[in-house]
Amino acid sequence: MSPNAVEPGTRLVDRYRLEEPLGEAGGTSYWRAHDELLDRPVGLCLLRDDADGAGDILSAARRAAGLSDARFLRVLDASQIDGVVYVVTEWITASSLADLLADGPLPPAEARSMTAEIADALAAAHRQGLAHLCLQPEHVLRTPHGQVKVAGLAVDAAVRGVRADSPEEAARRDARGCGALLYAALTARWPGEETTRLAAAPRDNGELCTPRQVRAGIPDDLDDVTCRSLGVRDHAPFDSPSALAASLAAAHVTARIPVVEDPVPVSAPADPSYPTPYLAAYDDESRRGRGVATRAAWALVVLVLVFGVGLAGWQLLMAALDDPKGNARPKGTGGTSTTNGSRPVKVIDVTGFDPQGDGEENSDRAARVLDGDTGTVWTTKTYFDQFGPGGLKEGVGLLLDLGEKRSVTSVAVALEGQGTDVELRAADDRGDRATDYSVVAQATGKSGLVELRPDQPVSTRYLLVWLTKLPQDGADYRGAISEIGVRG
Repeated sequence: MSPNAVEPGTRLVDRYRLEEPLGEAGGTSYWRAHDELLDRPVGLCLLRDDADGAGDILSAARRAAGLSDARFLRVLDASQIDGVVYVVTEWITASSLADLLADGPLPPAEARSMTAEIADALAAAHRQGLAHLCLQPEHVLRTPHGQVKVAGLAVDAAVRGVRADSPEEAARRDARGCGALLYAALTARWPGEETTRLAAAPRDNGELCTPRQVRAGIPDDLDDVTCRSLGVRDHAPFDSPSALAASLAAAHVTARIPVVEDPVPVSAPADPSYPTPYLAAYDDESRRGRGVATRAAWALVVLVLVFGVGLAGWQLLMAALDDPKGNARPKGTGGTSTTNGSRPVKVIDVTGFDPQGDGEENSDRAARVLDGDTGTVWTTKTYFDQFGPGGLKEGVGLLLDLGEKRSVTSVAVALEGQGTDVELRAADDRGDRATDYSVVAQATGKSGLVELRPDQPVSTRYLLVWLTKLPQDGADYRGAISEIGVRG
């Protein structure tokens, strides 16, 4: 079989039916295909097994397939048959960063948040011996629910014949790639030499202009991080994605909720040299689903804009929950008390809770729900099956420690995605099982901002925000929370 001889309708290994050609790169062809065994769309890369680099591509795909991080587009299958090497990838509905920048740059806080997520994901990949090496705007995808995914890990570098001489060199190159994405997100210009759908970044006497020279209003420290990542103006570049992620976490940028736009269906990228078959077309049903998601996102945006952004805005937003009419606090009441007298309760620690798994659920991201920044998100791991009696687990969640027994009247939870079932559980002592905590409030099928209010105030030290049903994320399931606030 020759990759150039196949046509729509061809079936590969009696499983993958080729449906639409997406482009070619030398002896490599890219297709949208259908997995008839699992009844789902997939992306497919085909090349002759005697082509230059075929072995490297197959090896890279198999290594990438072993990475379980949901922030990367998954490699589902990779093998060779009848003289052809094939790589099967996940197929999702999403917008690429190039799509998002078609109407102009992203707000600085959104650019920082997205790049920090990418850098953090790449840092995790490097710890498992994987690198990207050729990051471009087309490799960054955002789903209708706001989830960021990176496409082409290891595989695209193998397709292009790009290599690093050492792990240290790979880390430096991916840190620079993340910096180029940050520059693009801030300016809608591409600072690299590669051809992309973005216009080239301007230069002054041959030297790359800084983001602040291209666009007004970019915070100084975010400009500095971008310049350092690209080695601009004699800055010493970062030596790894983790170092860049740490600097972005320390950058002072006003928080905002990313605006979730309807994704643009892409059949093939503008650069025909290296097609990237990652984006799914969408039908009327998915449009309706995204419409609901967009309306929910905008409802939360409006609430935050009414009361302000950042930590103070989040606290005021929580206060507004105590008065459904949104009445202002009477003058002279003092402090941050609302009309019914409730006040914020400090949470001293938060950890992931996974009693039916390894005991924790992405605890390294748990503090994001307390940082006052609705642009940073804690996510569950990605699950192939929904929670419940027939699933792998009954639930996962976040355990909040109040430090001592406190009176709790309500907990506000900002959920990402559609259709989350959530319970609020409480206990005086820390337990290892969900049943060690009593259910005091619950909500089903929720998205956006949800208030969990017990029938009566609860005196407790530990609160468990327990997710028993997760939103669907493509063919899988994953939950996400951007902020949690407790009042008593």
